Amino acid sequence: MHALRRKATLAALAVSAVLGTLAIPATAHADGVAATQIELCNDSPVQIRFWVKGYNQFNDWDDSPVWTANAHTCATGWNYWWKKNASVELHYKRGDAAWTWKQAYVPRTNSDRTTLRLS
Repeated sequence: MHALRRKATLAALAVSAVLGTLAIPATAHADGVAATQIELCNDSPVQIRFWVKGYNQFNDWDDSPVWTANAHTCATGWNYWWKKNASVELHYKRGDAAWTWKQAYVPRTNSDRTTLRLS
């Protein structure tokens, strides 16, 4: 009887541990990983649409959705984290112009956000 109770208790603990882990919402930024979010500051008089491609916080080559930075404002690519001390591709278009891109460096800093500027 004692052995059966012990097995039932261990099984209940195992199930609780698994379900408890699944119930915890995951954050986009993993602690201890050198990653940052990209903020794009648009210094031009027209709206800029942009997206980022590069190595994420899991060291996977990935791309983001498209975000918008209105004229003379900044926009952050929320919930997408990019590896620090690495380059990313910044794809963008101004107003009705065609898409273009440039390489941008993401420095190693203590900040959770890296600001890139387009003028």
